[in-house]
Amino acid sequence: MEGERGTLLAARTMIPFAGGPHFREGGILVREGRVVGVGGLEELRREYPDVPVRHFGERTIIPGAVNAHAHLGFRREDRPEGGSFSRWLGELIERLPEKETWTAEAARASAREAIEAGTTFMAESSPYGECLPQLAESGMAGFVYAEFFPGDFPDSTPEERVRAIVERVRELREGLPERVEAHVSVHAPYTVDPESSRLAARRTRELGWRLAIHLSESPEEVEFVRDGTGGLANIFGRNDWGGVGLSPVRYAERVELLAPHTIAAHLATGVSEEDVAVLARTGVAAAHCPRSNEYLGCGVSPVPRMMASGVRVGVGTDGLWSSPSMNLFEETLAAVRLHGFDGVLGLRLATYEGARALGVEGETGSLEAGKWADLAVVDVSPGEGVDPVREVLEAAAGGGVVATAVGGRFLHDRSGA
Repeated sequence: MEGERGTLLAARTMIPFAGGPHFREGGILVREGRVVGVGGLEELRREYPDVPVRHFGERTIIPGAVNAHAHLGFRREDRPEGGSFSRWLGELIERLPEKETWTAEAARASAREAIEAGTTFMAESSPYGECLPQLAESGMAGFVYAEFFPGDFPDSTPEERVRAIVERVRELREGLPERVEAHVSVHAPYTVDPESSRLAARRTRELGWRLAIHLSESPEEVEFVRDGTGGLANIFGRNDWGGVGLSPVRYAERVELLAPHTIAAHLATGVSEEDVAVLARTGVAAAHCPRSNEYLGCGVSPVPRMMASGVRVGVGTDGLWSSPSMNLFEETLAAVRLHGFDGVLGLRLATYEGARALGVEGETGSLEAGKWADLAVVDVSPGEGVDPVREVLEAAAGGGVVATAVGGRFLHDRSGA
């Protein structure tokens, strides 16, 4: 049977790993959802003469995008005004009752948009994991980080709050598709009190689960943690644990949130050299969301310094109420322009580095034997110019993804091949 032999997927150009060798007339052998062989098409045909070939023509096969931080449950047409994080967040909170009526529909649309832009793995965050069904049904692989808010548990102890979110995630983890998982998010320093944060971090480590947090995202967060004042001091009722005289990063270290199983999103405001050293020492990963940071007036994350210090950094789109699209390649191109990166580093950030930030680089992020066949086909075949990989990244960012496969199964295909 053809399915047992697998399929050779080929194109004029193939970039199995950003920074590794590229192939003109390259291919990959996919069998049972995983990559079995990678190389030049002629060589692969000689080695596997009976395997059917699907050739995508004058295009490029690349690894699928890995979105290190996203929110599926938003829609772009009625997003709150940007410029001020606390004002934006306040308007979001006011709209929550209305938003509940369309969150599921928005999540499906956002997931579809991401897939059509070449995303194959996503780390999604939503209150109590509300967007898990839409991620699971989309066909993408990924995690949902279930955010919890202690203000939703009046007159409860930190132990009771953490027990509730752990039980919620246990329920979410039942009956999931292969390659979809649920984990915990300690939403942010201004929404989750120190003891609940500490207990959640300890409990997830005990369980072997992953943890996510929004950290050092805005000037208002820096002010709240350091001084206990500003626009976030009363954002979810009275938050009286601020004013500790520390940066958000140092505060997160104090309450034990920073560890290799944790990914911190944004890190856009007030991240000092000392903070970067803390991030590197604790092994925490970072999700860079440059367009969301710009829209909300949150500054520029010191990504080059973090990477030079050994911090794992991936790229995330955030959600459509703070970012213009769910196209991770477009988000990464914004980071490339912002930080002066070349195309190779840009494509690696969008793929392998995102997987490494999430701790799944052994399964996805590059097209190597044994990994899942998570890939995108881009409608470009770059020449031998100064930065041919950037050509591919720009094409993918500009809507040039014509096919997307997760585990070898095509979820999006307008290639005609």
